Amino acid sequence: MPVALITGASRGLGLALATGLAEAGWRLVITAKHAEPLELAAAKLAEHTTVTALPGDLTDPAHRVELIRAVESAGAAGSVGSAG
Repeated sequence: MPVALITGASRGLGLALATGLAEAGWRLVITAKHAEPLELAAAKLAEHTTVTALPGDLTDPAHRVELIRAVESAGAAGSVGSAG
């Protein structure tokens, strides 16, 4: 099963992309700045696939390291940057 990292995944284009990939069977590592909307999105996406939700700020080097580790452990095949 392919894996994707999607930023900005709690709403808008990021959530739409995450939903499409989840419905297609991709495993997801998702991130957004605010934890509560990200967790709501993760719960909805988890109806279709395995989701790892990591809230945080992409400008924070520690958060980027956390994302890299999650992606590496999941064996990601691609990423979508939609933050901003």
